Amino acid sequence: MIRNLILLMTACLWLYSCKEDNFNTPKGSAEAPQQVDVTGVRDISGASVIYFSHPNDKHLKYVKAVWTTDDDIEYETTASFYTDSILVDGFGAEGLYKVKLYSVSDGGTYSEPVETEVNPARPPYLLAFDKTEISPYFMGIRVMSENETSARLTFRTFKKDTVTNEYIEVGTDYVVSPNIDYKNRGHAADTLQYFGVQIRDRWGHWSPMKEASITPWYEIELPKNIFAEVALCNLEGDGSSVPDQTGQVLPSNFWGHKMHSWVNSNTSVKSIWDGTKLGSQLVCYHNKPLAPLPSHFTFDLGAPYMLSRMVLWARNDVGNRFRGGHPQIVRIYAATYNGDYPTDLIDDIYDTDAWMDLGIFYFTRADGSSEPYPDDNLTAEDNALMEAGHEMTLEATTQKVRYLRVQTLKCFSPNTNTGAVMISEISVFGSDK
Repeated sequence: MIRNLILLMTACLWLYSCKEDNFNTPKGSAEAPQQVDVTGVRDISGASVIYFSHPNDKHLKYVKAVWTTDDDIEYETTASFYTDSILVDGFGAEGLYKVKLYSVSDGGTYSEPVETEVNPARPPYLLAFDKTEISPYFMGIRVMSENETSARLTFRTFKKDTVTNEYIEVGTDYVVSPNIDYKNRGHAADTLQYFGVQIRDRWGHWSPMKEASITPWYEIELPKNIFAEVALCNLEGDGSSVPDQTGQVLPSNFWGHKMHSWVNSNTSVKSIWDGTKLGSQLVCYHNKPLAPLPSHFTFDLGAPYMLSRMVLWARNDVGNRFRGGHPQIVRIYAATYNGDYPTDLIDDIYDTDAWMDLGIFYFTRADGSSEPYPDDNLTAEDNALMEAGHEMTLEATTQKVRYLRVQTLKCFSPNTNTGAVMISEISVFGSDK
């Protein structure tokens, strides 16, 4: 104990005797390090990669690049001693630019710069501008483009004011994907209007305005009073087991239209279009608890339509919002024939001669999570999503369709006891013209 105390006191006296400037004396060499040797340049979209070899200087710590872009903004970046290249970017236009490379010592001393030229290729936001197309869509426009480098881009959509003749912003979309495809809706149908799209990169460069005169397509919410269930399998069962469905026209549809029921419940396919968008367990679509996934149901729209989108509302009960049978992955199919349903047709959704795939859709919570909600204390954003429903933009069809099939591939929290699919309401939009 005494020995440890003596050692501690000795250490304290030694620290006290050290002069303050001993701790603040700069470490490393104060001499300028040798310069790097530029060995090549690779020009890419909106940027360039400069390759170099290191000098034989033990005090070299890193390499620093300094350059000025076309909009007179100076940028700088560094590359560690262990790399042989450095990326310079942020260029808003093609052209020759000078870059200065400094060797920096471990003492923070700079060498004289080595100057080299780069010639970056056409930047991503302008490449996307070149490929941007604006076309008519239901109650609005469809904007499609290519983002070859998957750069972070912003698309701003404008519409010309008929009074002032000036463009007014009507939407903003942020993208990082290689393929851009978004819709801007909420505009008058069957009326010629003038739209524009501008693209910005993350450095604040704006493209010119891509302009188009567009007549948006007419869109209505399809009348639900003429919807009808199409029941394609007559097997009976109580849901206690999976019956042998060999030889049936559409085996899996048994689980789509045979409903789970309990006292005072009104669970049926018809509940999907009864207008109750936030239906509880008493008024909803709720198939058999042991129903295996995927599960689907088929219904008749009552008339042929061109389709644009569909909105799905999940069952709205405590413990079932973003949990239980709340659909998470849904696929939509449409029949390519019209008129009376052909009873002799082998009804297989994978038969492309009979059905077309209108898209697969992934539902998430408001924060983008696909995990089951841990409890029923939903956020305000989640509650707003429950009220608004999950919207699905359907792949545009080239002809009118009459029959739809909604296939649920996954629920938020399916298991062997509560594997049923639970849906409150579906609304379908399109055109009868």
